Amino acid sequence: MKLTFLWQSNNLFERDWIPDIFGSVAGEQVYDGEHRIVLDNCLLIDFFIRDHPRDYYAQFRGKNAWLLHLSDETYDGGYDIYSNFRGVFRNYWSSIFNPRRVMQLPLGYTNSFTHETIQSDIDRRMYIWSFLGHAGKSSRPEMIEALELFKPNFVYTAEQSRLEPIGRSEYQRILRDSIFVPCSMGNLNLDSFRVYEALECGAIPILEKRAGLDYFSRLLGAHPLPTFSNWRLAARFISFMLHDRDALVNLQKQCIDWWAGYKQNLRDQVERFFETPHGEEAGKYINWRHSLPGWQSFELLRHHSMPATLRRVKLHLKRLSDEGKLRKPTGA
Repeated sequence: MKLTFLWQSNNLFERDWIPDIFGSVAGEQVYDGEHRIVLDNCLLIDFFIRDHPRDYYAQFRGKNAWLLHLSDETYDGGYDIYSNFRGVFRNYWSSIFNPRRVMQLPLGYTNSFTHETIQSDIDRRMYIWSFLGHAGKSSRPEMIEALELFKPNFVYTAEQSRLEPIGRSEYQRILRDSIFVPCSMGNLNLDSFRVYEALECGAIPILEKRAGLDYFSRLLGAHPLPTFSNWRLAARFISFMLHDRDALVNLQKQCIDWWAGYKQNLRDQVERFFETPHGEEAGKYINWRHSLPGWQSFELLRHHSMPATLRRVKLHLKRLSDEGKLRKPTGA
């Protein structure tokens, strides 16, 4: 089965990841950008669906049309739109979505990520760990504080405004020269592109989990990626691995092999999802919890550590003071 890919943006972070995972069903590529074009036998690739007219999506009802819903880090809603499609793919996992109707995907890597042969020799990697990004938000201050004793490392933060920006190729080189890549939560969600870019470069991602939410096990299934409830435990793990080279080499190989196998399995699952009947017997797209007051805030809080929560509260209080109102979370 081949489907027309109907893009509502040509500037998505996932522009390269999507063909990698959906390549077996990719047919003609059509760009809209104004929510005007309606097609049969298509995969509609869209984002921030709640902000667009409902009647546009209603025109897909009854067609062989599927939705790939991106950029819903804040669980912003609009999920009634899903019922217009035979099935839905989305990133940012949550237990409210019915897996018989909604297939949830990892974020993957961002655009222009070159796929070179992985340097698997641990001894030829220059850095024990590296981090590039905003250091002052979410759980990242605790991460950097816990890991800073491991040297050599490479830390480049957005707060270091005097430094020259690092280009895409240099960013990838740093990942390829890193043994570990700590992947603290993104702005609001435990998932981030950094996880999968580290894997593409043969580095070992260090993941977070929360009490009651082992997000990556829910999203990815069984995996070998080291996952910890706080960064002090992660630091102890890194220290132990640095003193056991055989264990470190074995862990890196497990991560590399698992990621290659996972991507192929994901492609197969996507293809099977398209072929599975999704009639009324498959149930609703979302479960009853979505109708509870405050569901969105609760879901986002599940991703936060206590320091990250306090940091988020402080940010909102500052916005309230500066702007006279609270700003709705946007994932920015």
